[in-house]
Amino acid sequence: MTTAWMGVLALELVADKTPQRRLLQREVAEGLNDAMGTQLARFLPHEHQYGFAWSGALYDPAQLLRPGFPLHAELEHLFHAGQRHGLAAGHCLVLCEREGRMPTARLEPDPELGAGSLFAIPIVLTGDAAAIAAANGPLEDALCEQGLADPAVVYELHRDLGVAFEHVRLMSLVDLAAMMAAQLEHVGLGCAWTLIEEALYGRPARMVETQTPLGQSLRLDDGVAWLGFRSYSLHAHRCDPADASALRTWLAHLHEFRQLQSLLGAHALVVRAQLGVADHACAREVDDFVVENLTDALPVRVLLHEAAGLGVVACTLVDALGRPVEHRYPLSAGAIGRLRDEAVARGLPIERLGRVALSEDGMDLGVPGPTRG
Repeated sequence: MTTAWMGVLALELVADKTPQRRLLQREVAEGLNDAMGTQLARFLPHEHQYGFAWSGALYDPAQLLRPGFPLHAELEHLFHAGQRHGLAAGHCLVLCEREGRMPTARLEPDPELGAGSLFAIPIVLTGDAAAIAAANGPLEDALCEQGLADPAVVYELHRDLGVAFEHVRLMSLVDLAAMMAAQLEHVGLGCAWTLIEEALYGRPARMVETQTPLGQSLRLDDGVAWLGFRSYSLHAHRCDPADASALRTWLAHLHEFRQLQSLLGAHALVVRAQLGVADHACAREVDDFVVENLTDALPVRVLLHEAAGLGVVACTLVDALGRPVEHRYPLSAGAIGRLRDEAVARGLPIERLGRVALSEDGMDLGVPGPTRG
């Protein structure tokens, strides 16, 4: 039976503003504890007793909307742990920083997230199964109309974080999920939410499959998100030979791939590349690269293919005769750094091209030279 209600205090910042810090100062968080609990208590049935726990830190919503809802689970766990050491069942508990660190690693804001204007503070109500069942309906109904945070709460948050807010509102975690779904649909990434929602609320063994706006495959299978990936040569061979836009459309597909990869990863889904290689058997996924082996020759240098806004999109290892030996397509932010380390260890010089070089026929990545590019 459910013994906790999961909610958030959602903070929408004024456009282009950034909070001075992601952790509330300890004295501010402790000062807000009673105010937060009092406001939420207005909407609760008086015949039941509720505990209240929240985290004095700002999180990107994606960190809250992860399988198992780990931040809320941690708050519930810490509240119950506190009861074994004198915390009463109906008390308010705030978990806040000490010397710049949160009490547990799980409550630390993810430093890779939080570039947007929406942040969330997780909230948990605890009680027995009957109490939580009685609270769900009133909270869902009341917070839609009366969820704006009290002015004193907003003022303290503004004073501590040094930023103005468009809105500060109490809402359920379900409502936060609905808000994120609508935002992703608005920017054309609703296909990703199909997988995220299934990972959050669905059956673990269920397989869900969809397509991206550009027609790339996207599948959730046994908790793993499989995202379609094409090397440039595979993409070019599937285009009309007379189509001069093959590179441009491939880069658009790669941009979409990276967007979805980042988004799904932010929600803690394991993301793997699904290679469309039925007619292109030389490609394989190795660690954080898709690799195409072309010859068995020894490479003597490495070329970095680059595109505006995407950085390095591929690497070509070249032999002593100037022929491609291998193409590597990075699948992670750290892949290029590891390639550089490998190149140094093997004594291979690295050359940045500043563009994507193609073969003479335009059907594969190439090596710049008198007759190439």
